[in-house]
Amino acid sequence: MRLLTFTVAASLCIAGSPAAAVLMSVTEGMKALVDPASNTVFALAGEVDPVNGPGAKVSQERWEQALLATQVLKNAASNLNGPQKQPGAIWIKSAADFARLTDEAEKAAGKEDAAAFAKAANDLGDTCTSCHNRHKRQK
Repeated sequence: MRLLTFTVAASLCIAGSPAAAVLMSVTEGMKALVDPASNTVFALAGEVDPVNGPGAKVSQERWEQALLATQVLKNAASNLNGPQKQPGAIWIKSAADFARLTDEAEKAAGKEDAAAFAKAANDLGDTCTSCHNRHKRQK
């Protein structure tokens, strides 16, 4: 069911539909879209990062999954500013960094550039952690 939700929401996001953003809170969007997409990005980045050893052979299908995931993240990033979102300069900068890094990851995935993809994913992870430390309510 979670995969179905992700697939439908991802399709709406990539098609440019604002429906997913309008109908979801930040938390819902993170759980339904960003978490699964970022898991895909971070997993592939770990596989291809030159720092982790000789480059792994990655299938065309894995690069396509990464490209789809970066497109979902890119769309989610564009929806982080709006009336239901957090106000303030720090939030706006975090959202802009998220958008920039997902764009870099998307370009690297499209070129199947392992080093650039791994760097963008690593930087994206740092940006996510920084934003979550400030804005995410911990239970």
